[in-house]
Amino acid sequence: MGPQAAPSTDSRRAADVLTMHRLAHRVDGVQALVRWLARRTGCWVGLMDSAGGVQTASPRGRGSDVMLLVADALRVMRERGLRTFVTDESPGRSVALLTIDIPGDQSGPVPCGLVLAVVGSDPLGTAAPGAAGPLLGICWWARETERTRRRVEIADARGREAVLHLLMSGNLTTAHQIASVLAPRLHDPARFHVIECGVDRRAETIRICTELTGGRAWIVRCPVYSDHVLVVASATPDPADARRLEAALTAEIEGCVVGTGDALALRDTATGYEQAFHALAAARGRPERWARFDATLGLPVVMGHHGHAWADRLLAPLTGHIPARAADPDSRTLTDTVRSWLAFSSTATRHLKIHRNTLASRLRHIETLLGLDLELVGDQAKLDLALRIAALPHVTDHGPTGTAQPAPAEDAIEAPLRLPAVREWALTQLRPVHEDAPALETTLRTWLRNDTRLSTTARALGVSVTGVRKRLIRLEQVLHRSLLRAPNARHDLWLAIEILDRGKPDRNV
Repeated sequence: MGPQAAPSTDSRRAADVLTMHRLAHRVDGVQALVRWLARRTGCWVGLMDSAGGVQTASPRGRGSDVMLLVADALRVMRERGLRTFVTDESPGRSVALLTIDIPGDQSGPVPCGLVLAVVGSDPLGTAAPGAAGPLLGICWWARETERTRRRVEIADARGREAVLHLLMSGNLTTAHQIASVLAPRLHDPARFHVIECGVDRRAETIRICTELTGGRAWIVRCPVYSDHVLVVASATPDPADARRLEAALTAEIEGCVVGTGDALALRDTATGYEQAFHALAAARGRPERWARFDATLGLPVVMGHHGHAWADRLLAPLTGHIPARAADPDSRTLTDTVRSWLAFSSTATRHLKIHRNTLASRLRHIETLLGLDLELVGDQAKLDLALRIAALPHVTDHGPTGTAQPAPAEDAIEAPLRLPAVREWALTQLRPVHEDAPALETTLRTWLRNDTRLSTTARALGVSVTGVRKRLIRLEQVLHRSLLRAPNARHDLWLAIEILDRGKPDRNV
């Protein structure tokens, strides 16, 4: 019988080896091998770490008595300096321990000191545990290496997001310091690109962006919109590359849409992002699927130093705020919060990484400090304008004797808004509607008068919400500005209409 049984045993061992190799190629190779070993041996099987903790184990048979047996066996094995240890002190409950070798540098981030524990009446009755040891080591190493790679990717992505957040907030020194570690360096001046590519294609888009820019651009997964990739590239690209980056991106990435801002100083990154976002809205309606921002001076620049006094007075309760408790948000935190909310609306929670209740609480606090109702687009527009004016360089205006001018009157904003350049700015904002889509002006005014709420706008116009949305999409193409997704142009459009409609000299903004 012996010579006849040998081929059968060899065949079973070969089948076991093939099965283990097949399981090792699965994503959950470690767990699959451990579960199979338990079924094959009829024992409890577990993979232990150097501290005696169970990393993974078969689902059945684990109890306090089993763990005590394994712990005692591990202690004896380490005391004797053994790599393999078998004990059968407990009747019908033997313990076999086999050290698992892990490939690679053991001083690296992959854990070492793994031990395969098999507990049962005959733990080594088959050759399966011994043959599975090397495969378990390779699977464990592969799994931990992949986890480490993912952690590095996540850390890198969050670091890049942090740099972008610093740039948007104007903290250039810290942004440069972090960027110098992560690479590449930040270019100044730079051009902002927003790429709409789909949620599942961001990794591919980032890879292609890296190739097209030669690894010299700052590429970030948008923290607000999961289908956007943000690229801050040099405003002076390689002369050898005749194609514009946005044209190259749409040619390489099927179905993507690209919006691009002006070449701006790095300190104006927030403006560059808004420009690129508005260009993206225009690009969606173009066959080439890309567009560059139609540059016009912003109202704060047009107003110049004339608006500083009004903005300083409006923002004084916020900029001078001192929290009652150390744990309460300070002036800088509240200012960053309202800037983000004015740009991204409710999605500011993703940008700031805070809970929606925290956002709501801070906004209520800001409303109390400033005496504004941030549910109203008009009050939003005033605050947005004041914050943008405050971000401009201040010019101290001294009188003829060298002393500062007296504090401005409460209606100091009236004079700047009556400036010819300001009125021309307002005409420029609305000229595309007047010339190309006059029938849509009523929709625009009604939408702004109803604080950009689609449902109330639809009722006021006597049309469906879908009808209002279609009209606003048409207006996006006419104005080359985003209206339905934040950051949008609602504040500038409200101010433009207010400036042109202003009739009484004593009206406030």
